[in-house]
Amino acid sequence: MLHARIDGWATATIAHPSLKGQKIVFCTPVDENGKDAGMPIAAVDPIGAGRHAKVFITTDGSWTQNTVHDETSPIRNQVIGILDES
Repeated sequence: MLHARIDGWATATIAHPSLKGQKIVFCTPVDENGKDAGMPIAAVDPIGAGRHAKVFITTDGSWTQNTVHDETSPIRNQVIGILDES
């Protein structure tokens, strides 16, 4: 599991069938101080987190494949929670 910040969304005119109707976001992993801690990654966002939201991401590909109901899906990462900073 990673902490990350959502930087934006992806749109595609052609995508794997398992990603049809899925929101794909680009996230930058961050450390406990909120500093960038890695290269941006793409993730499925089934919970609708907003831009700049701090989120939890699972990198368990089989979990994400279960979410999109396709074990051949190329997506590996999924937003699984929004960090409440209040």
